[in-house]
Amino acid sequence: MRFVFFVLIIAFYIGGCSLPQNVNYTRINHNVDKEVRLRTIANEWKKTPYILGGTTKRGADCSGFVQSVLAQFNTRIPRTTKTQLASGIKVSRAKLKTGDLVFFKTGRGPNGMHVGIYMSKGKFIHLSTKGGVREVDLNSSYWKNRYIGARRY
Repeated sequence: MRFVFFVLIIAFYIGGCSLPQNVNYTRINHNVDKEVRLRTIANEWKKTPYILGGTTKRGADCSGFVQSVLAQFNTRIPRTTKTQLASGIKVSRAKLKTGDLVFFKTGRGPNGMHVGIYMSKGKFIHLSTKGGVREVDLNSSYWKNRYIGARRY
């Protein structure tokens, strides 16, 4: 009887150590997922008019738009472009990732700044002063010459 018990234990042990099955794993690209989500959110803001100090789809400014979008990713950031630029983690232009904030000097004085959200492949989204969210090329002559930095939150 002891022998049968011993053989059963050995059989269960060996059975538990069988060769692994052939399993295919899918690697999730979080940047792509984030970009798809950002595009979906941006599309909801497409017809939002530019209103200085606004933070809703009824009217917002660039920093209000950015703050509201990042809140949907459970990321809290300061309210104004100036304070958004002053916080976060500094990122070089060469290391931009989807969701990083990109900043520009677009006017005179300390408040003449603009902010958008980097997407990929040199593109970013922003709430235009002409109204509505737009995707534009970071390397266009207008934006390239006004770029002042980027932050990651």
